[in-house]
Amino acid sequence: MKKSQFILVSQLKEKLMGFPEVVSSLEKKDPHFVEKILAWLKSAEDIFSTHNISEVSEMAGFRGKILAGKISDERGVNIRKTQIKIAANILYDVQSIVLHVLTPHERKMDECRDITKQLLALAAQAKTLHYNPENDFEDFVRQVWHYILSDNDLKIGGVKLKSMLSEMDIIMLFADEIDLNDFS
Repeated sequence: MKKSQFILVSQLKEKLMGFPEVVSSLEKKDPHFVEKILAWLKSAEDIFSTHNISEVSEMAGFRGKILAGKISDERGVNIRKTQIKIAANILYDVQSIVLHVLTPHERKMDECRDITKQLLALAAQAKTLHYNPENDFEDFVRQVWHYILSDNDLKIGGVKLKSMLSEMDIIMLFADEIDLNDFS
């Protein structure tokens, strides 16, 4: 079964959007900066792990570096400052890894989004399907999708989408892009 590209892209974008807050906590000398970066890393690891992305090991490695800062045999070493320094030094690298993983998936989703917009515009022009607000929205989206797969002119685009995304992703993408006014 294909993993959801739609969900992966959404989760990774959300991760990156939360990153400035982590950096700001360093800037403000927030006493919880280390915990924030560790939580950010752990959640990025969880996303990578769920989607079988090998960069999960890099995230775990960076988390390990920060945690290793707690261990010191030297007297007079401020463990907290050591952890902050380690965490501050890896900030750029960890966001770069997430961005590196996101970029190809985001491009693929953008391509699929463009195809979806074209298919929806063509399906709406056919004036065959009409949305009734009393009916379930998801059922209508599925009806549009099945119409596209059954129409000889639109089928090629539908098959291309099926080769790139899971059925669930296609339905989510259609639901995201459909303009119900076009089907009224």
